[in-house]
Amino acid sequence: MNMRALCWMLPVLMMGCARDHGGMELRIDGQAITIAPQSPLSDSEFVLFERAVEDGALQAETVVGEATSDAVGAFAVTFPRKSSYSLRWTAVAQDHFPAAGILDPEDLYPNEPFDLTVGLHAVCTLHVQLASIAPEDSTDNVRFNLGEDFPCDCCPTDQILLEGVGADSAWQCLMHGDQWMTWGADLDVALIGQPDGLFVDSVFCPAFGSAELNLTW
Repeated sequence: MNMRALCWMLPVLMMGCARDHGGMELRIDGQAITIAPQSPLSDSEFVLFERAVEDGALQAETVVGEATSDAVGAFAVTFPRKSSYSLRWTAVAQDHFPAAGILDPEDLYPNEPFDLTVGLHAVCTLHVQLASIAPEDSTDNVRFNLGEDFPCDCCPTDQILLEGVGADSAWQCLMHGDQWMTWGADLDVALIGQPDGLFVDSVFCPAFGSAELNLTW
């Protein structure tokens, strides 16, 4: 091989090596947002888990990428290309509920960043106060429940029963911010002039804030 031919072939070989190297990695370009009010979310911690087939055997799930979103909510994860069986991600941020999801490995291609929007719900604290006031009767009772069952470790929607004189209950729980919480109360009060019957209403809980739900009979 003469020197002229070698000079022509070297650039071709180098380009081929670069393509091979690029094909060994996959990339996710992410955007973290607070779902309400649809704003960029900084300092969100993103973790990517993978189960891959190696040497003909399905391996245990491992962490293949971690990233923290910047001031405009952007983050990126680059990880080695393998025979992925599954991809799973989680995301956490202060004053937000955790988020999680899965990706189809077939949707990721070498040298083509995969766009992923990660939405986290802001937290709001709901304060509930139920209490009876004079005049009261021993037969008074109320059946009360919250009506919105958010997909998280949030406010319970189970019905509670309060009975008699001096009945009261107070608690606080978390719910998605910038959302309405509906509630219902079935009051059975003996004395005339007191509220009685079925009552339905709602209260708005702002993102990163709190709301109060007070019911007296």
